Amino acid sequence: MAVLGASATASAADEFPTAYNTKTQRLTDKPESDMDPSCVSRRISLIAGEYDWEQTLALGSRSNLYLGSGMYTWEDCLYPDDGFYVQQTSLNPDNPDWDTISLTDWVELDEERTYTWGSLLDPRF
Repeated sequence: MAVLGASATASAADEFPTAYNTKTQRLTDKPESDMDPSCVSRRISLIAGEYDWEQTLALGSRSNLYLGSGMYTWEDCLYPDDGFYVQQTSLNPDNPDWDTISLTDWVELDEERTYTWGSLLDPRF
């Protein structure tokens, strides 16, 4: 029985994998407000259910977020400020009756190097 349960769990994880919206780039540890923002976006089709939504550089997150079935535009942006970045993440549904939702947090970097940043959606079903 335990083997069947483990197999079913692995199958669900394979069928509904974590989705990522990320960008890899060199970032300075001394950003300034006059620097250009950097963004990455994608279109994603989601099935209705609960998701964990997390930023991968900053710490913004929402757990057990219910999202309806449909198409969304998923965007992550980094806005340089004086000594830190503001990371803003949004999910904009095509359904005009639903609101765009967002996460916003800030982050200070310890060193200048290449980072992979963005966000992830982890299905909870």
